[in-house]
Amino acid sequence: MKKHLTISLLLLLGLVMSCDVGPGGDGEPDTPSLKVESPTNLTETGFQANWTLNTQIGFNSIAVTISEDEDMGQISKYLETQNAFAQSLQVDGLKGATRYYYTVSLVENGITIFTSEIKVVETAFQSESIQLLTEDAVNLSGRLAYLESLSGSRPGIILMHEFGVWVNPWLGSNLMRELVAEGYVCFTFFFRGHGTSDPVDDLMDLLNNRDLLTKDLQAAVDYMNEHEKVSSGKLGLVGGSIGATMALAGNGYDEVLTTVALSPASDGVFLIFPDMTLSSVYYLAGELDVRTDPAADFPYEAQALFDQTEEPKKLDIIPGTDDHGSNLLSRDSLTNSVREWILERNPL
Repeated sequence: MKKHLTISLLLLLGLVMSCDVGPGGDGEPDTPSLKVESPTNLTETGFQANWTLNTQIGFNSIAVTISEDEDMGQISKYLETQNAFAQSLQVDGLKGATRYYYTVSLVENGITIFTSEIKVVETAFQSESIQLLTEDAVNLSGRLAYLESLSGSRPGIILMHEFGVWVNPWLGSNLMRELVAEGYVCFTFFFRGHGTSDPVDDLMDLLNNRDLLTKDLQAAVDYMNEHEKVSSGKLGLVGGSIGATMALAGNGYDEVLTTVALSPASDGVFLIFPDMTLSSVYYLAGELDVRTDPAADFPYEAQALFDQTEEPKKLDIIPGTDDHGSNLLSRDSLTNSVREWILERNPL
């Protein structure tokens, strides 16, 4: 019995060793591979790609391939190192605030023998906390986002949120990131009574007296007008729901070249400029975004406002959805459409 057990153990040990030993019998795995680790050293213009290897045998170079396309269809950067012991590679010369996709490959004499799964990284951008004081002494909190690597002043974009939010939907949004990547200076803030701005006794007062919100918008416009990084007379306004109404209310400022209104309502549009002629406005609303309490028909409102707006203008009623405000931009196609509108109407 003991003899049979000893033989079985020896056979098992031999099987295990045969799995671990490569064709040369030196203990190396048959197929070299690597594991891609989280990127580090993120900057506006690059990042450090990191990986761990299971062997240094079977290849003579390591390559990092970078693309802005998820399917890696168009290559932005290709870097290669001949150091088989390398576990990282610094990638530079990229655009800031941009989402990139990349792979790490093992190459033997020009032939790729292993490629990792596709990984995602976003290059950095500058983000500053800002405090504003309105004309009626209300403190508003906001954030300014831009590319520090760009010199000189740039066109500015003010993005305004919906009613009743505690997390600003524009922070971290694809639209804001893409506008920053293009070179715009973006500013978003909390209206009074929202987020970390000064509270109000009754939030509904802001709906019943929207003149209070116009003071918040005025403070934001004044801030951007005075900022050294923002080109004089080159502002754009973007807003969702009540933020869309305020964006339209600010369409009359001389320095505002264009406005994007997502799910706007007409009440309050002409508070700042009673005789304003709306122009250069892009309206968006969901086809099914109709409310009963309180009553609101946002596609109807968008159409009515569009009809009284002078060219250039654009209207998209999105079929089959009740998405509201900034939620409409969960669709990449609409984000791209808004970005292209801003690029055309408030060019860099």
